[in-house]
Amino acid sequence: MIIEKEKIKEKIGRYAAINFIEDDMIVGVGSGTTVRYFIEALANRIKEGLKITCVATSLDTSLRLKQRRIPVIPLNYVDEIDIAIDGADSVLTQTRVLIKGGGGAHFLEKIVDYAAKRLIIIVDETKLNRTFPVPADVYPPALNIVMRKIKEIGGAPKLRKVKGKLPPCISDTGNIVIDIDFPMEMITKKLEKELNAIPGIIENGIFSRSCRIIVGKLTGEIEEINL
Repeated sequence: MIIEKEKIKEKIGRYAAINFIEDDMIVGVGSGTTVRYFIEALANRIKEGLKITCVATSLDTSLRLKQRRIPVIPLNYVDEIDIAIDGADSVLTQTRVLIKGGGGAHFLEKIVDYAAKRLIIIVDETKLNRTFPVPADVYPPALNIVMRKIKEIGGAPKLRKVKGKLPPCISDTGNIVIDIDFPMEMITKKLEKELNAIPGIIENGIFSRSCRIIVGKLTGEIEEINL
């Protein structure tokens, strides 16, 4: 039986909140539609007595946490994060990396996710090996130079379109968000470093650190894999 995708997201969000979060943890909370269900499940656990502190990876996430009365503190108030729960736009199982940043929060997500002792990624199975552009945060005055450098290494960059206004799309940290098309086989840990070596790129959406992937299948089953 095929289950509605939103039901799958709700199931894995609840699964992460129940199975990975313990009292007195500092929890990094990512961004995206699946993480929203995790936040709802987390709020229910807090009502039942769970005591944690959260660090948000975006303004959207921070507002959602506060709306659900979940304790949240600024990133610069912590020097250690026990666990981070986040989503992904694509999980590339062959090259063993994630693509993140569809919501434009990849810069802060990477800071939190890479700082955490343990990273848990929650996705539905449609995100496995999904074709998706690599986002990047670009320092605004360097935009033209960065675009040229990206083309030189084989990428096809473009300004991210936004609804309700003309581009560019501006991230929470005040940088321009661009999306870069690369052949799938090029999206590797090496490319993550190569992009960040271009002066003017603040951060990109390739995530290569080890993590546990919680995959919600359309059949309703949950699979855990290591990346």
